[in-house]
Amino acid sequence: MTDTAYFENLTPRQQLNDLMHKYAQANGLPYGESWREFERWYEKRHRIKIWYMRHSYCQDHQIRLTMPAFLETTERLDQALAIAREMTGAEAGK
Repeated sequence: MTDTAYFENLTPRQQLNDLMHKYAQANGLPYGESWREFERWYEKRHRIKIWYMRHSYCQDHQIRLTMPAFLETTERLDQALAIAREMTGAEAGK
């Protein structure tokens, strides 16, 4: 199975996680730091502090969500994938 075929068989949420792992490895960062970088990129692009939105959402609904789960729940996964692809230099769908 090629990398492209592997990636296309993933759910959008899994694709996002995969891209964040690739970003961390490519930049010598811990995985958690790649998510903080993602939050900075998201804020630059959309002028929204996504980490604060997640925090508020979780408090309001009295639940705990990872960033990918929050993005999926609030229908922001497509925006997130576009940013992650830009961060990693990946083409859409790869």
